[in-house]
Amino acid sequence: MIQILKAKILEVTVTESNIDYPGSISLPDELLKASGIKQFELVHVNNKTNGNRIITYAVRNKQKGKVTINGAASKHFLKGETIHILAYALVNEQEADTFQPILVITDRENNVIESKPYTID
Repeated sequence: MIQILKAKILEVTVTESNIDYPGSISLPDELLKASGIKQFELVHVNNKTNGNRIITYAVRNKQKGKVTINGAASKHFLKGETIHILAYALVNEQEADTFQPILVITDRENNVIESKPYTID
């Protein structure tokens, strides 16, 4: 088994940074569905604005477009910053050659513009 990219959500805007929550990143249903990321799934969050990176888990946010960085990570991911969210899957080496990750492209309000297979040309 090898670990391979399952989904990448590009250019998401942090709408809230909340120190008083025990941890995680909360994502709206639209982003979870478009990416195939499940509630409590391990995700990597990369801050395009300042270069910070964390590993955490995703939870559901019922508010459309609301993306919240919670807990200690809120000191490194501030409201208004741009982030990328990545999830990985374990596949056997034979599957890896044909596995297609999902790429989710969003607008500045975190609405899904497009969800498509991630290919590098």
